[in-house]
Amino acid sequence: MKEFIIEKGDAGQTSFKYLKRIFKEAPNSFLYKMMRKKNFVLNDMKISGSEMLSVGDVIKAYISDDAFDMFSGSSNAPLIEEYREAFLTFGNPDIVYEDEHVIVLNKPTDMLSQKAKRKDLSANEWLIGYMLFNKMTDRESLRKFTPSICNRLDRNTGGLLLFGKTVFGVNTLNRLLKERTLEKYYKTVVFGELKEKIEIKGYLKKDEEHNRVYVSLNRSDDDESYIETVIEPLEYIKDKDMTVLSVKLVTGKPHQIRAHLSSIGHPIVGDYKYGKREENDKFKASHKITFQILYCTKVVFPLLLDYPELSLKTLELKEPDIFVKLRNS
Repeated sequence: MKEFIIEKGDAGQTSFKYLKRIFKEAPNSFLYKMMRKKNFVLNDMKISGSEMLSVGDVIKAYISDDAFDMFSGSSNAPLIEEYREAFLTFGNPDIVYEDEHVIVLNKPTDMLSQKAKRKDLSANEWLIGYMLFNKMTDRESLRKFTPSICNRLDRNTGGLLLFGKTVFGVNTLNRLLKERTLEKYYKTVVFGELKEKIEIKGYLKKDEEHNRVYVSLNRSDDDESYIETVIEPLEYIKDKDMTVLSVKLVTGKPHQIRAHLSSIGHPIVGDYKYGKREENDKFKASHKITFQILYCTKVVFPLLLDYPELSLKTLELKEPDIFVKLRNS
């Protein structure tokens, strides 16, 4: 028999979702069968799967050790080592904010948010490694729930990356992102002069094969997603014919800012995918920068009655060094 006591980080989810996190390799039919036969019970009562779990609830699983190992994915030892490797590989990136449920990381450029290939190491693995190293989780806890990032930044986009340490943290961040009540601001530099604040709207279609998106003013098929971006000029660097922008991301789609700015004739400096090679080659030669200048520099949380630590909180990074370097060079 295995016994699981519900802690604060696990509360607020259904009993089925919790069991699915523990027995991640088991088919749903197996889990429902075990509930019907009372092999799984909640507080010693028959369980349906729809119960909302509270702190202190106890789930008991009357299951053999072999079955538990098979359905829980207990052979995750190599994955644990991967988390530790990522933690050692990336060193100590700047943690901007941390509490019981979330971490906000200042992701450096050239770090993946999530792995693209099986052998990749990313911010997601680093953060779990960080939690393991600081004894915030362990192998047994990871069988029940895997902490994860909730927003994504391109590999060469730096800045604020949101990470849920608990079920409550992940659910809260995902809800705010889905409802678009979490305000996200970026800072970037584009070629050419922009003089006025602009709210640009359109439709985005992704080309999965080439990892590229295309923007149009009108929707032409069902695969296109609505996008909205607000840009505000902060400074015009006259001798370089470049404009520093504040960008508010209203919707959050892959490559949205990069493609949207390129679509209005002002691609981001250093962005080879959506910009002009000749302009970027000159910039690369003079400033030794090989990636687009784009950083998520500020997030503003809405009123959160159930999460006072983050309610109406603003997290903001200091200006990245490349902006200072551009002005002074």
